[in-house]
Amino acid sequence: MKLLVAAFLSLTSLFFLSCKNFTGYSTKTATLAKDTAESTKPSFHYGPQKNWINDPNGLVFHDGVYHLFYQYNPFADIWGHMSWGQATSKDLIHWTEQPVAIPEFTEHDTIVTSIFSGTALIDSFNTSGLGTKENPSPMIAIYTGNVTTSGKQLAQYQNLAYSNDNGQTFTQYKGNPILDIHSKEFRDPKVFWYAPTKQWVMIVSKPDEYKVLFFGSANLKDWKKLGEFGGNTGNIATVWECPDIFQLPVTNNSGEKKWLITVSAGHPQVGFVSMQYFVGNFNGKTFIADPLQYPLYMDFGKDFYAGITYNNIPASDGRKIMIGWINCWQYARDIPSDGYRGSMSVPRNLTLIKSKEGYELLQQPVAEFDALRKEVFSLNNQEVDSIFNLSYHGNSYELDVTLDANSAGSEGIKILKSKNEETILKYNNSTKVFSLDRAHSGIVNFSPKFASVETTSVTPENGSINLRILVDKRIITVFINEGRRVITDQVFPLENEGGIQLFSEGGKGSFKSVKAYRILE
Repeated sequence: MKLLVAAFLSLTSLFFLSCKNFTGYSTKTATLAKDTAESTKPSFHYGPQKNWINDPNGLVFHDGVYHLFYQYNPFADIWGHMSWGQATSKDLIHWTEQPVAIPEFTEHDTIVTSIFSGTALIDSFNTSGLGTKENPSPMIAIYTGNVTTSGKQLAQYQNLAYSNDNGQTFTQYKGNPILDIHSKEFRDPKVFWYAPTKQWVMIVSKPDEYKVLFFGSANLKDWKKLGEFGGNTGNIATVWECPDIFQLPVTNNSGEKKWLITVSAGHPQVGFVSMQYFVGNFNGKTFIADPLQYPLYMDFGKDFYAGITYNNIPASDGRKIMIGWINCWQYARDIPSDGYRGSMSVPRNLTLIKSKEGYELLQQPVAEFDALRKEVFSLNNQEVDSIFNLSYHGNSYELDVTLDANSAGSEGIKILKSKNEETILKYNNSTKVFSLDRAHSGIVNFSPKFASVETTSVTPENGSINLRILVDKRIITVFINEGRRVITDQVFPLENEGGIQLFSEGGKGSFKSVKAYRILE
């Protein structure tokens, strides 16, 4: 779980709340809604029915089901009582909310263990010995136990819980903690099977030292340190959290594979948090980063954080799928609430290409999302002199736009547009900078850090800029040029007209293609 304990508790005035024992939580199905403004709840981004949600935890695929665990407060729409909520899906898009999977617990009346972030995996060969005859492949959750008493933090260490009923219930391992280095800043384990050395490998954050540590185990219970990475590379303006490590093929260089480390840390705009990644080689003990121009960012918006990838995706599938938390610690507890706060991103498929700069990570919505699109509007080769209003409007849809980057001045799209509100997406053909401006997007005064303009440099591809824009009431994600750049931001419109307007500045703009898609149930 991520409160940026070392750096941001004082900034956000978050505090550890006293614990209560609690029981299960009601179950409901979150399905894709029609393109209306009947509620503020996003239509195709998962979020619980109510209360607070933050980091995704323990993403694991098993027996045809995608499990999504996450940081959750069962009692309120602010951070506190951290437990693991759970949702399940067969297609990564339609999710069923399940009862709380792993609740916080109290020992000796005053010692409270909150269930912070971690990983889930399938122990296929029962290396832990925690399986049963009926279920020899238990689901294992390894998480950070954040231990407090009377609101005072005592420790962070790694605990294990296991399930022999496919994640419906978990039992705390009696030998906890399984890994304790006697630190208050030691969290967010991600565990995977490393076949060359036939052992489990854990990557875990030492956040205040801007490092990740590697540990190895044959049985998931006894761990030995293998190596570490970081300390003086990338963005170290804020603590490092939520690490992940995985291997990707280089899609445009047959036979080549590279390892990536992702961490949630500094943002291009000083004082904010985001996600960055490193490309290099991993030998089971140490990671050596290639000499690229770090930091490299996964998302240039302010509202994509703590992303981790799925364990146990079948080799026949071959994808590396990531889900992130849509919110930002600088204003997370202050965003407008209708009984809930926070959402999960649309799952992203990650691929790696070789580029002039070295290597480049590409991100796109998973193919399952594509299958739910229905084209409802299109136009081609539209010249725009100042403004052009589309006949289509809405609050939840996908918009695919190809701009002619040879046009004069700037051109772009205003979305979620009403009389007094708009979010502006713009590409400047002179500076080669794309921006998302939410300064007049609706409710912006709940935090002095919210209203903003996010920017990223974008090089045209064959003279064009392609924008794949997901608009979902409160969430905007823009995938630029096949996902070479991504911007994710929240907005909070007060009005529901949902207008879409093409515009140009400094001369005529040319829109090669504009297509709108409704996202079906």
